[in-house]
Order: sequence, then C-alpha cells, then structure tokens
Amino acid sequence: MTKTLVHISDLHFGDPKGVLNRHDVGSVVRALLQKAGPGALLLLSGDISFKGEERGYTEASEALSQVVNDVGFPRNQIVVCPGNHDVVVSATGSSPFSAFDAWSANLRGDKRCTFSGDSCRRVTFPEADFLVINTAYHADFEYGFVDLPKMESVLAEMGMMPVSGQPRIALLHHHLIPFARNDHSTTRNAYAVLSALVRHGFALVLHGHQHALLELGIGDGSLKICGVGSFRYVTPGFVNGASIYRFDEKDRVLTQHYAISKDAPGFLRAFTDF
Repeated sequence: MTKTLVHISDLHFGDPKGVLNRHDVGSVVRALLQKAGPGALLLLSGDISFKGEERGYTEASEALSQVVNDVGFPRNQIVVCPGNHDVVVSATGSSPFSAFDAWSANLRGDKRCTFSGDSCRRVTFPEADFLVINTAYHADFEYGFVDLPKMESVLAEMGMMPVSGQPRIALLHHHLIPFARNDHSTTRNAYAVLSALVRHGFALVLHGHQHALLELGIGDGSLKICGVGSFRYVTPGFVNGASIYRFDEKDRVLTQHYAISKDAPGFLRAFTDF
C-alpha cells in the first residue's frame, strides 16, 4: 500500500486579510486530496486560528468539515497539532488549548489530537506512526518549546525502532532549525528533540510556522525535516503552499510541492511548473 501524506499549515482562519475564502479553502483541499489519491492522510501543523481568536475555529470548522463531508474523507485520517496562534487566553482560566481541542474533536470525531491534558500524543495508522507535538504547550507566543519528559514517555511507548513498513513521522508547528537572522521563534530545545528522533528511527519531521518551503536532511539523510508554506496568509516574499509526500515500497520519501494560486487550475501549481 502506498503511504501518502498531504501537509498543510498556518491556515489562520479569522485573519481579515486571508487570501482564500471558505469556498476557496474547500477547493484547494479537495484538489490536494484528489492528487493524493485514496488512503491519504491529511496533516495540519498548527495555526488554525489567528492571534488566538476563538471565532477562527468556527470558520475552520465550517470550511474543513464541508469539504471532508463532500469528498467522503475519513475524519480519523486527519492529524492536527496546535501552533502559537492557537493559544487562546481565557478569562475563566481554562486551558489555552480548550478552543483548539473542541475544534479538533469536532473535526476528527474523537479526542486523539487534543492537547489540554497532553503536550505530546501518539497517533498510529497501519501506514505510519505519528508523534504529534504541541510546541506551544508552554503558552508563550514568542517561541517553540517541547515538553521533553512527555516526549520521551511517548517515545518509550513507541519503542526504539519503527516497525518495517510503518515509518515514523513527527508533526509539530515550530521549526527546529533557525531560518532567518532576526527570527527568535525557533524551538529552543531542538537539539534534544532531534537527537531523540534520530535515535528512534524517525523518517520525517513536518512543521509550519515559517510560512516557507524548507527541506533539510539530518545526519546520513535518513531523517528529513520539511516545512511547508502558509495556506492562506499574506507573507511578503513568500508563496502560500502545500506538500504531498509519498513513501515507496522501500519507505523512501518522494515529495511534490504546490503553490496555492487563484490563477492556477484547482488553485494548485506544482513547483516544477514555474
């Protein structure tokens, strides 16, 4: 069975300057799922909302639930994690991820990708084994950080090495490698995170946050770190985008990156088409 992942990030629903409306979002997601084919997993690596606005989740629910229902996509094949824009400060003192968790539970139909009680989760499929990390668990908008004791606990449950044919993938929001001179939002304890992922045989780390297409191999290249562009945010000098990853029969990763553009068929233009 071909293992296929559709990766999008930084949707920023609630942003009044968002470049895609609800109908456009549905069109793009539908086009991506069609390109990915049956059995794909849909991954969203955070910043579902914008600046902690709870109304962003209402917009996200309406847009994503409609397209998932329209195409008959299995909700339990969606994997999500929060980003810094998903930190919602509540006057009642509830968890800063309560709004995210309610949205996630509604989208998936279960609580496997909720983070008020756990900063790291394991989500397993026959095709892939996911470590889903909340790099905003400390509720600081300015930088990423990983709860290392919790991550190590989940890794211990997973075991030292992956099952053959079931690659390990880490999904998180903040980037792990510094990207720009004035960027201070990198995951602060990234060295320990990457060391642990290499030891446990991970194949992919997928993240958002930088609104940029990024790829980097670690060590002998067996671990690839991939960032994806924003989905609908206006970032000067950057192109909104999405990525599709396919694992072949030897679990080698084949990647196709797409720019999201309103003048392209189905809103998608492969980077090889530029």
